[in-house]
Amino acid sequence: MAKLITGILAHVDAGKTTLSEALLFQSGAIRQLGRVDSKNAFLDNNQIEKERGITIFSKQAELNKKISLIDTPGHVDFSAEMERALAVLDGAILLINASDGIQSHTKTLWSLLNQYKIPTVIFVNKMDMVDAREEVLLEQLQQGLSEKIVSFSQEKLSTLEETFLEQLSNNDDELAEKFLNGLVFSKKDISAAISRRNVFPCVFGSALKLQNVDLLLQLLNEYFEVPDYANHQEFGAIVYKVSKDKQNIRLTHLKVTSGILKVKDSLDDEKVNEVRVYSGEKYESVKEISVGEICTVTGLKNSFAGKTYGNASSLLNAKIEPALIYAVLPPPEIDIPKMLQIMRELEEELPEIQVEYIEGIKEIRVKLMGQIQTEVIQQLLEERYKIKIAFGEGKIAYKETILEPVIGVGHYEPLRHYAEVHLQLSPLPLSSGLKFISNLSVDVLDTNWQRLILTHLQEKTHIGVLTGSPITDMEIKVIAGRAHLKHTEGGDFRQSTYRAVRHGLMYSKSVLLEPIYNYEIVVPESCTGRVMSDMEKMKGSCTLDESKGGFSILSGKVPVATVKNYINEVRAFTKGRGNLSLTLAGYALCHNQDEVIKEIAYNPTADLENPASSVFCSHGAGFTVNWDQVNNYKHIKY
Repeated sequence: MAKLITGILAHVDAGKTTLSEALLFQSGAIRQLGRVDSKNAFLDNNQIEKERGITIFSKQAELNKKISLIDTPGHVDFSAEMERALAVLDGAILLINASDGIQSHTKTLWSLLNQYKIPTVIFVNKMDMVDAREEVLLEQLQQGLSEKIVSFSQEKLSTLEETFLEQLSNNDDELAEKFLNGLVFSKKDISAAISRRNVFPCVFGSALKLQNVDLLLQLLNEYFEVPDYANHQEFGAIVYKVSKDKQNIRLTHLKVTSGILKVKDSLDDEKVNEVRVYSGEKYESVKEISVGEICTVTGLKNSFAGKTYGNASSLLNAKIEPALIYAVLPPPEIDIPKMLQIMRELEEELPEIQVEYIEGIKEIRVKLMGQIQTEVIQQLLEERYKIKIAFGEGKIAYKETILEPVIGVGHYEPLRHYAEVHLQLSPLPLSSGLKFISNLSVDVLDTNWQRLILTHLQEKTHIGVLTGSPITDMEIKVIAGRAHLKHTEGGDFRQSTYRAVRHGLMYSKSVLLEPIYNYEIVVPESCTGRVMSDMEKMKGSCTLDESKGGFSILSGKVPVATVKNYINEVRAFTKGRGNLSLTLAGYALCHNQDEVIKEIAYNPTADLENPASSVFCSHGAGFTVNWDQVNNYKHIKY
């Protein structure tokens, strides 16, 4: 039977693990409440989590017969792990600390919930520790997140008083019509508005004191709808996580989106050996899983987060990615190939680290979110592989894009091979990512070859010509192509496609992009001018949001490159009374492009692994044509 897959999202220290424990306890799933500080929380069962007192890995728990809960990390360094879970959620609990209010990371979480269109209930926690009135906090939420946030209480649901009904109807047209006609709302009416994301219930309480946790549970049980899955017989599933258990068995965590999954089923020619339903660190082996449920399977070696099986379509469109690149420094006794293999294994569980091997200097590089994540990875490698690694100094993960459309040509024709590809590269707005399309007539190029070109465009991280950084924010369109009836093989189109991208970039007007943080800083009022001056020097924006209780709250955007160690300065000049919160906001034009290009000193024509040249054939022998001469030799004219 389909279940409501619900996730808890929060800024770090909002009390997420405490709320998870409270929900499990109130629903009868556990008999005793665990505590983070006692290191006996039901879901924070990993040793590293117990030591650090934070959630690092998303985990599943069964609340009851209707609801499966996914507890996600709250620390910014592990946001990518949290985001992967969003692709399988039917509902979400956004947890907010009453004393902290809306943090910059909270706004990021809200934006992601909007992007994935997840019905959401807000739980304002730690109300037992603040003097603020609910009305004031509600107004802050409505102004900072959404006007459609409505306060729910046991009394309001019981009496359905007119003021409450009017608040609901102000946000949803169908409810408004009923209200104007004097009709009473049913549970189904209210739950439908919540499903349409026109109403976001808000509950004020205390997870530690179990205050209004029963109301939160009631809302999930009675007012959040389990999706009505179409009755497809064909199987479909989406993977949201890959991990390993204590016996080092590879686990694939997935949600069944149609049909039924059974033990010994074959998924993409791999057999499912076992189907597990986890609740905390314990699990039950079952024979089958129905549509709308999440489970963990063994036996799959080629699964990865975002992969789909059967007729499922992937909803995972990762927005959160690391902004810093680190060199992996293995101990002398571990050779590079062995270390690379280990890091590739880790990448299956943490795809955001994007392991890269630089052949020329024999260096392994990974992308990481911050200091806490580097420490956790070091600890993981030591526990699992008995290897102590170090990391080099973090470097900025730049990207490149283009300002104007350009056409690139790739030709590959050594003896008995043939393929030519023409691509149009066009700029897209910032944060659009890469888009690959082909609208060629099958009379020009067979559909199979067109699909192959698109596959080759998608399979590789294409790098730019300014600094060798990954390209982004452009549409790459197949505008021409040619194959040979006898001599074309699949690998020929790979070569010509890669070369066409590089060829176009060599002619393009490229620009460098740098990662940008959203920041929020709280400092004593006397330090306000200092912060504003610092942000100007760091090429950031700065707005004074409010002053209260002798403290100023400022926010804005600032380049990752300039703000890297600013938290230490803040602590110093505020004598420990200031706090800086950073959340990756995306990419923007680099503030010091010329300086960065000069420092990196990348030479695109010397990059033999990413050639912009083409290979043509004359008198039975292949010869290389430099990129700036390819247009004189290309076979397709227009």
